[in-house]
Amino acid sequence: MEDNARWRVLAVIGLLYAAQFIPFSFANMALPIILRQEGYSATKIGFLQLAALPYIFKFLWAPLIDRFQIGTQRYKSWILVLSIIHIVCIVALALTGPDGNITLLFTLLVLASLAISTQDIAVDALAISLMRPSERTIGSTFQNIGLYAGGLIGGFGFLYLYNTIGWTLALLIQIVLFALPLFTLFTVEEPPRAKDAPKVEFTSAFKFFTQDKIIGWLTILATMRLPLVLTFIPMRLLMVDVGMSIEEIAVWFGLFAMCAGGGTAAVLGPLLRDLPRTQAIYLIGFLNIPLLLMVSVIAAAFPSEIRFAIIIVWIGIAITDVVMFRGAMDKVRPEIPGFDFSAQIAIYLLLPGLIDPLAGYVIDTRGYLPVFMAAIPLALLPLGLLYASTRNNEAVSRTEGTSI
Repeated sequence: MEDNARWRVLAVIGLLYAAQFIPFSFANMALPIILRQEGYSATKIGFLQLAALPYIFKFLWAPLIDRFQIGTQRYKSWILVLSIIHIVCIVALALTGPDGNITLLFTLLVLASLAISTQDIAVDALAISLMRPSERTIGSTFQNIGLYAGGLIGGFGFLYLYNTIGWTLALLIQIVLFALPLFTLFTVEEPPRAKDAPKVEFTSAFKFFTQDKIIGWLTILATMRLPLVLTFIPMRLLMVDVGMSIEEIAVWFGLFAMCAGGGTAAVLGPLLRDLPRTQAIYLIGFLNIPLLLMVSVIAAAFPSEIRFAIIIVWIGIAITDVVMFRGAMDKVRPEIPGFDFSAQIAIYLLLPGLIDPLAGYVIDTRGYLPVFMAAIPLALLPLGLLYASTRNNEAVSRTEGTSI
């Protein structure tokens, strides 16, 4: 019975992350493809991606979610209220076509992003409070499987529906699919806040950044995903420019890529459960280099086959996220999980989020290849930072994997 209850908790966590990733994948995966077909330049599309900045800076207001309770449940109430606000924004977006006022489009995307990114703080905190420390690797696997399921709906699902029934109905259906997993919240009991837990203050929250060895960990966190995500803008736009139809893009970028990512997380995630964190990060760091080399070769020599590069990159992202999410959970203070996890994920997404406008400008002025090629030396950066962080702690790293 106990085992069944734990698996149910993990399943709920996966479903919540699936719901959360539907709007993110729509804005990050499907929308740039649609806008490219509408004739938007790569630079404009890159700047529209800045609507996702609330995902990055959400840690600045995360202590409010940890501190205040707006209903009978600490984090569950926040999740429900913020989800409703997000739904209202998407309904407004559904009534605004992609070929309309770009300022209005950007504003609605920012508001929707602000609501769902703040909801993300509460989902992260609830997930961490529901998981036992021994479940964090398998928990991060469920997180990632959920993310790829949401990506399947927000990416492939939306593109397919958009091509079939149009913008408005596709977004309205997406709203329904976003809302359904939220009902699983009523199947789990949120642990109460400890009575002796210290009061959450902004000053105590930001002490997270003064912990021992935290800077080394954060620099690695900031750079590990960057080379992989750098290839996203050129891949999405190149698919349109080489003549792939919406149906083909939906199948490859939305279906096959998400299945490859989710399958990789499901298979490799549990295998990394007992591997020390430092060793796991070295493993994914070295694995990403040949993956990016393959992507660059495809882009340079076989651009019409860019669909295969999409699969390769999502495999790299999937296993990277499993390892780095687990590491972020290990650094969380139990009394303030929303802030600690959100701050780390903000750092994880900051440079990848800011790189899109620059990548778009390079594509417009220099072409696609320089962007793909830049990803390879960038993949060496987190490995160098990891080596610098651990070289004085080799004994700890070998025995416990806790040097970062």
